[in-house]
Amino acid sequence: MCTKTKLISFLCLLTGLFSIKVLAEDAPQHYVGFYGSDPETFDYLYTYKHVDSRHFANFIDGLIEHDAYGNLVGALATDWSANEDATVWTFNLRQGVHWYTDDGVEYAPVTAHDFVAGLQYAADFQSQTLYLVQDLIENLDEYVQGQVAFNEVGVTALDDYTLQYNLASPAPYFPTLTTYSILLPVHQGFLESKGKGCKLGNPDFSACSFGSLASDAILYNGAYILKNFTSKSVIEYVANPNYWDRDNVHISSVKLIYAQNTDPTTLFLAFDRGEIMAAPIDVNNPSIVSVAKNKYGDAIFVTDTNAAVSFATFVFNRTQYHSPLNHKNDVSPKTEKQRQDTRVAILNTTFRQAILRAINTAAINSQAVGEELKYMSLRNMLTQPTFVTTSHNETYGELMTDALQNLAPHLYSKEFSSDDGHMAYFNPELARALMVEAKIELDAKDVDFPIYLDVLVNGESEMNFRSAQALKQSIEEHLADYVKVNLMISSRHHFLAAKNSELLNTDLFFSAAWSPDYGDPKSYLDILDPDTGDLLKSFGLNRKVDENDEERVIKEIIGLPIFKRLKEEANLEITDLDKRYKLYAQAEAYAINQAYFIPLYTSGGSYAVSRIIPYTRPYSPYGLSELKFKRMELSPHIITVKDRDQYYKRWLHKKKSSFQ
Repeated sequence: MCTKTKLISFLCLLTGLFSIKVLAEDAPQHYVGFYGSDPETFDYLYTYKHVDSRHFANFIDGLIEHDAYGNLVGALATDWSANEDATVWTFNLRQGVHWYTDDGVEYAPVTAHDFVAGLQYAADFQSQTLYLVQDLIENLDEYVQGQVAFNEVGVTALDDYTLQYNLASPAPYFPTLTTYSILLPVHQGFLESKGKGCKLGNPDFSACSFGSLASDAILYNGAYILKNFTSKSVIEYVANPNYWDRDNVHISSVKLIYAQNTDPTTLFLAFDRGEIMAAPIDVNNPSIVSVAKNKYGDAIFVTDTNAAVSFATFVFNRTQYHSPLNHKNDVSPKTEKQRQDTRVAILNTTFRQAILRAINTAAINSQAVGEELKYMSLRNMLTQPTFVTTSHNETYGELMTDALQNLAPHLYSKEFSSDDGHMAYFNPELARALMVEAKIELDAKDVDFPIYLDVLVNGESEMNFRSAQALKQSIEEHLADYVKVNLMISSRHHFLAAKNSELLNTDLFFSAAWSPDYGDPKSYLDILDPDTGDLLKSFGLNRKVDENDEERVIKEIIGLPIFKRLKEEANLEITDLDKRYKLYAQAEAYAINQAYFIPLYTSGGSYAVSRIIPYTRPYSPYGLSELKFKRMELSPHIITVKDRDQYYKRWLHKKKSSFQ
């Protein structure tokens, strides 16, 4: 994750994956790469930012992690169990694991008390990831509000190596939450040695140096130890020789060199000079594509897609018609009547359904990945289709397809599929038919056509501009006389100025994205919750605690309370995961059919070349595991597509064996 807003860029993923330098005969033991932004803190219990977590994921182990097959496996926990209603979780810790200083000196054993201290510190210092557990762990919210003492919070060290969490509500997915930073441990004695402001129960950021940007600001229990951080220069870490799982550490040192311009072309040129072992191929640079095909044709592969999703959202309660920074910038060209007509139209479900089916998402995606790969990374739902599977090996995407076909068979044929890699909704004929129906409904409300949709665009990004042009062309081509799109070309400064829902100066928010925090559909669908959802801002709406009467009525009109009821029914199912996933799929199907948002694409699905041995690094669609160098293996040779296929067959065989 780059930030909690989940605006995940292709480059953000590349800087951690595609930069390894051949140093000598033993090159596969050493990783040298680039980084484009300094970390802001090593306080792993506070920060949620990718620039920080990409480092500390390698320094600190939590209870559970993922292996190369996506399985949850024990890290500092050897095993775990829950009571019948999944409200009490018990973890047995691995004995003999220690904390180490940055000099590699043993400091203290890692015990259950460290996890208790970690959660109290996160609560005291208002961790940026506290939202994940604040309402889930018993009395944690009450502690944050100052209503109870911390010893009443639902985390207990039953003894030195037995940890227990008591939850306020059932959470069968709780083990997946432990793969994220909020539940990492800290040694209380070391913590409080970093300043009087670090004392648990009496926090003061200004007097606490824990997690500052220095190697001695934290202790280490993970696979690597930070040896050097020089701002805008270099970051280096070495393998921890005393690491409990050192047999799975194949890279002995990591060196990241600062470079502001770590764009795909820069990375490929470094690869071509023999300086790095892997790189993307920028499809928007014809000369690079030509060189790559001529020199590395048998080794060019398509990167895997992931759990992130990018989408556009309708703004249901727009009140801003110029830049929040200056009323003379980004001024909407619409008349007052056109503004009101657009507002009424967007609240009409049939109108939104028509727009959804008029958008050629492949044409939009081609602006980023090129014509050849424009279908590969298309996503047709919010949740990654393969995110979870039933006990019968039925994917969540298949459950979604069935739910949509049952919900509205006239809109979703027997051939319909919500899986990735194709345009599930694009249907110009159906789009026009739905718009004719919408016009009849809107004529009764004195709405004049065409409807004008403002779309604010960051004009400083050529790709964003081209993508918006493709959006405009598709809608206007297929809904001529019904809908017109005004592209309002803005600067990045003005484009990012909307800090709250009232400041959104657009009818279609074209820059929303999300990736999950834990392994349950709830991590996706909660963003649509009408009371607390993270996506409400993109809808131009506020959370329940801040909403006005008009916003409450709008939520009713577009059916968000119905969605919430369906979602909560799914969340109440805690024993039968097959049923739980089916109910969540039905809730998401309702949201898709209401066309609250327009799914666009995921990350990945791009050309690259590499000497990283495929399928060796940890795999997970959530948590910190995928940021780890642990398990990754390197090759001194470029991996050909034929090699990659063989590695995949070996990986698949082992993956199947791991489930037996």
